[in-house]
Amino acid sequence: MKVLKSVKCFNERLIDYAGLFPPASLDLQASYSNYIKYTQSEYSWMLSRFICPVKLLPELDTISAQNSSKKFSVSVITTAAKLESDFKNNFINDFNICNSFIKKNNNIKIDMIETKLPDTDKTSYSDCVSFAVGSLERNFSDPAFIFFEGNSEESWKENSKALIDSISAINETNLTSGFKLRTGGTSAAAFPEPEQIAFCIRECLDRQVPMKFTAGLHHPFRHYDLNVKSMMHGFVNVFGAGIIAMTHNISNDVLIEIINDEEPGNFIFTENYFSWKDWKVETQDIVFARENLVTSYGSCSFDEPVEDLQTLHLLK
Repeated sequence: MKVLKSVKCFNERLIDYAGLFPPASLDLQASYSNYIKYTQSEYSWMLSRFICPVKLLPELDTISAQNSSKKFSVSVITTAAKLESDFKNNFINDFNICNSFIKKNNNIKIDMIETKLPDTDKTSYSDCVSFAVGSLERNFSDPAFIFFEGNSEESWKENSKALIDSISAINETNLTSGFKLRTGGTSAAAFPEPEQIAFCIRECLDRQVPMKFTAGLHHPFRHYDLNVKSMMHGFVNVFGAGIIAMTHNISNDVLIEIINDEEPGNFIFTENYFSWKDWKVETQDIVFARENLVTSYGSCSFDEPVEDLQTLHLLK
């Protein structure tokens, strides 16, 4: 079975593998072994980076040296901090660990950083973003892109807008930053409402800020999950919404409707286009939206998305 071109464009390098994180919560050896296995699979083209906390880089260096010489890219999760001062100190220390890793390991490239900003007042976002990007440019030995995650629980609209504005301002001189949105977790409270996802997609689109997602997107379509007792978002819904919004002048109501849609039959993949209801996007526009707006998502499972797409007969 040939993979349709629209399926390939939609799902290429879609998943950053996060096997270390819940609910999988694997140890580093198991997570690393899975990742290497996936890079050698028939669907390796769906796989993007290996996600690793900065504190585990020395162990990753040892494991990779013992097990494989395969080259791949890592997205590093920085050390969390509650205070702005600790955030800045941690950033410098984390970069030192990263640079030490880069000097010793020729096979693994650190080309992405993911950081959660401290839960301080949103007015400090601009200062934190400027500090982080400046530190990246001054102190990091290799070129890298950094994604910022803010507080998406309380006053999520104001916080998200403030952070996206800060990222947009810093990107005017050098496109090095993006916005990270948490789309789920291990409890019902961790799943944002469709309105929140739509709002962030719209803000990032309007300000030309790349975004990535993390957690909760194990399956293609929105559905109710018995384990977390919540509606879970689908990666086809979320990325399809971003792709269509970037291509067409759709309203926020339509954006929310796409994210909310539980009917797989409304999402069509052909050789030349992807569509939802009457909104069609040709393959070159899918590629453009994936490169510039909805870039990837972190998932502790690679098998589930692949198996679901096989069940839908989109993969063999």
